Amino acid sequence: MIEIEKMGKPAVPIVSGRFELDAIASARAFAMPDLQFVLVPRIYRNLAIDECISQTEAAIDDLIGILTAEIDEARETPQITTTERFEGDDRYDAVQRMNDDFILRDWGDAMPLYPPTQEAVDALIEGTNLPADHLVCDMPPGFGLATVGKIAINSAMAGAKPEQMPVIIAGVKALSEIGDQGGKSLLMSTSPHAPMLVVNGPIAKEIGINPKSALGPGRDNQVNITIGRAFSLCLRNIGYWYPGHMDMDTIGTTRKFVHCVAENEEMSPWEPFHVNQGFKAEESAISVFITDGELDVQDQGNVTAEGLLKTIAYGSTFGTRSLGERHTSERLIFMPPDVARPVGAQGFTKRGAREFLHHNANHSLGKMIQFMPLEGEARVAANWKWLESHTEQERLNMTVPLLESADRFYVLVIGADRAKTLVMPSGPSPATVGIDQYMG
Repeated sequence: MIEIEKMGKPAVPIVSGRFELDAIASARAFAMPDLQFVLVPRIYRNLAIDECISQTEAAIDDLIGILTAEIDEARETPQITTTERFEGDDRYDAVQRMNDDFILRDWGDAMPLYPPTQEAVDALIEGTNLPADHLVCDMPPGFGLATVGKIAINSAMAGAKPEQMPVIIAGVKALSEIGDQGGKSLLMSTSPHAPMLVVNGPIAKEIGINPKSALGPGRDNQVNITIGRAFSLCLRNIGYWYPGHMDMDTIGTTRKFVHCVAENEEMSPWEPFHVNQGFKAEESAISVFITDGELDVQDQGNVTAEGLLKTIAYGSTFGTRSLGERHTSERLIFMPPDVARPVGAQGFTKRGAREFLHHNANHSLGKMIQFMPLEGEARVAANWKWLESHTEQERLNMTVPLLESADRFYVLVIGADRAKTLVMPSGPSPATVGIDQYMG
């Protein structure tokens, strides 16, 4: 629509009903607060042609009306109050009233929030070497300005400690450096894409990030959960990633309670991930991946490196394959020590393991593209149109590599005992940011 208007042609978007709040939020975030649009009841993508025609015909008068009318006034811009005060019978009652109010405004994650008092915020800012008004970045998908002060406010609501602030700040910065403007289109997708945070270097042990059974609840993962929660609150309240507004998931995912883990460097046979990303082993860094699902890949008895890696390669093939100009999907692999150590001991470098996975992760092209009809489908790139001349069975019989190259497999050693690997579809490529630069 923007590109059409750049050509001097007035344009009005057609928005399906569930996306009305998203259209308003996106228009504000992308500097178009006066955006006018027409609502239709159903999403076009999976709608029968006759229903597409009928709901569009019903909207024609509204389209003409908006295209020919003068804009009288802009939509009201929400006012943000800088200070809130809550009173109650006692401190607990006041905190409960704050929680009720914040949840109604969708500022939280439906779990109890800590009061972001001035004292709590100031203490967190003391954990970094930056002033409150320092601008770290703009935060996708809505590109709010992520100052140290705003990061501290959201971190305070998550119950973060001052020593965790450099990690949280670096995580916010890393998200902004991921391709596609911080993964903006994926974060706004109707699919369950969500960030995954991985910390490397000395700071992980210093502040107690668990590298073993790291994605679960409980005492061992208190620091993991707190940092992930602080990041996710920043994503909501700075990046405007609110459900039904700029986060349009069809079903959702528990991964949106953002997870933070540490790589199990002590039990890894290879160099840590941040070294692959250009950092020194003695430096601390955080990497942000955009994930889209997860699968527990079990191995019940292989002892050879080839056998263990073949199991992971097969497990990696779940999911779909793009029919765009380029296939940009990736796989994030959390490989536990009981897999990584024998693989490393039997002569595989990390690079060698990634190449082995790429060579063995093959699947039926026909099965991976069944989600997208070929005939008359505008989203199928010209270089795939040759598939139209083949029968469905011929497409099913074509075996192709899952990913374009070994570079699209990311292997990190994370986990406790047992050969249970976690495989996650991911992409665009992760971003890694140093943490030391933010330490007080």
